[in-house]
Amino acid sequence: MKKMVRPLLIVLIAIIALTALWAPVLPGILPEEIRQTYLLYFTIIRAVTVAIVGILSIQLLASTLTARLKHLGKEAYLLRNVIVVIGYIIIGFIILALFEVTGVSAIAGATVSGLVLGLALQPVLSSLFAGLFILGTGFLRPGSTIKISGGLPISPVVTPAYKMFSRDEIIPVLRGTIVEVGLMHTKILSDSGEIVKVPNNIIFSNSIVMEEKEEPKVVRVRYEFPIQYDPEIVLEKIQKHLSTNNFRNYKVYIEEQSDKNNYIILVIAETPPNIKIREYRSDLLKHIIKVHRDLMLLS
Repeated sequence: MKKMVRPLLIVLIAIIALTALWAPVLPGILPEEIRQTYLLYFTIIRAVTVAIVGILSIQLLASTLTARLKHLGKEAYLLRNVIVVIGYIIIGFIILALFEVTGVSAIAGATVSGLVLGLALQPVLSSLFAGLFILGTGFLRPGSTIKISGGLPISPVVTPAYKMFSRDEIIPVLRGTIVEVGLMHTKILSDSGEIVKVPNNIIFSNSIVMEEKEEPKVVRVRYEFPIQYDPEIVLEKIQKHLSTNNFRNYKVYIEEQSDKNNYIILVIAETPPNIKIREYRSDLLKHIIKVHRDLMLLS
């Protein structure tokens, strides 16, 4: 019910606004002198009318198409954004035509102001044009799983290095599923369950790895063992424990000595298809901890 009330309320407000704009134009509503003065701003009235009617029409068309194309899933919202962008551009050209702004005069008038605004709005414009390109080409779609690396304000803690257990990456990275592609930002549902809004210029200018859900992914788990545990026994027990619990396509290494009292075991495994990386890594880590506890009971 609330979804129906809001559009009707917006349409009602638009009708009231248009009525208030056009009523003074009719003879007899206002004194003739005031009406003639009001008519001097008739071009502005028409421009505002075009903007109101145009925006409402575009939103109605976009909403109708989205409802009709629900079977396409999240790609229906991608099509909606494209229609809205094209519609707003058309409205802008119509308003310029009402003010008799030709292409030559628009270019001449925008030379100085364009330089000033371009420098001031550089981050905004870069995200806008990147968003237009992403929407136009469709190389990023809702539902796609991607990994963005480089330039993101997201990075792992790098000190102390020996405390970084079970890390997947050693570079700033964001991995997740695209929820929505907008004009300025792209919403990504990260693997940790957070909604991240990434500016389109960052997505456009950085490396993007497109990940397919059905393809296996490599996961790395690092775990620290005390130096008094024989490394050969530790490696043997981990391999035996993982094999017993139906883990496949994995390798176990001694990676490095973290300090004088500990060394780090590295397990590299291939995640089976249709299983999330974090769940698989959590399961690996759980079994390694069990091995550690068994060794503690034996010692």
